[in-house]
Amino acid sequence: MPNFWSYITGDTYAVGCTGQTVYVYDASGKELARFKDIIYAYTPMFCPGQSMFVVKSTDGRLAVYSLDQMRLIKKFRYSKTDAGQDDGLCFSKDGKYFYNIERHIPGYNSCLSIYETSGFHRVQQLFLSEPALELDHIECDADSGGLYVLGFMRDETGVFDYGFAAALESNQLTSITRIDFDRYLYIQGYKKLEIMGFTPKAKKWSILSYRGYDLEQLEHMKLSDLICAA
Repeated sequence: MPNFWSYITGDTYAVGCTGQTVYVYDASGKELARFKDIIYAYTPMFCPGQSMFVVKSTDGRLAVYSLDQMRLIKKFRYSKTDAGQDDGLCFSKDGKYFYNIERHIPGYNSCLSIYETSGFHRVQQLFLSEPALELDHIECDADSGGLYVLGFMRDETGVFDYGFAAALESNQLTSITRIDFDRYLYIQGYKKLEIMGFTPKAKKWSILSYRGYDLEQLEHMKLSDLICAA
């Protein structure tokens, strides 16, 4: 197999991304398709309850693929800023909505865009006008369907003040749990590896590797657990 940045598995299919090419495999490891529709394509994700997956590129593009038809359904550029678009994404538990952390002008401002998956039209955009708030990761709890966010707040000088894990409820951040800088970087690094499938290449270039962590002994964590434990 290619040297993947990311490799994720579902019940029936697996998807791997090299950056320039997206590969689809069946459960036995047989290659079913290759796609070259967007560049810098590193992060794939299956849509629950639907036979499709999304790939996010670091230059602000999304590509949506049908697994039934093995073809591209839609691709579009959601941001024109030069800021690296490597932040988190997730689907709702029922697969009806897609949540994408994005960077728009200015590039250091993050926001959360919500798309309906029937046509991938954006229906809401949250937190764009809050420059002190930096979003990094979003995930959906597989059991409860709750949405949880990792991020940090800037102080009045624009630098890191404190990290946080929070629930997203009624388009607001609630149950905010503060996290110190080192803990925040660890969770951030872990979540980036998790979303990419813990591939050897992702581990090699992970911030956790540079900070000297043993990447074979990573601490499994859910953002919901961090909030409950506070």
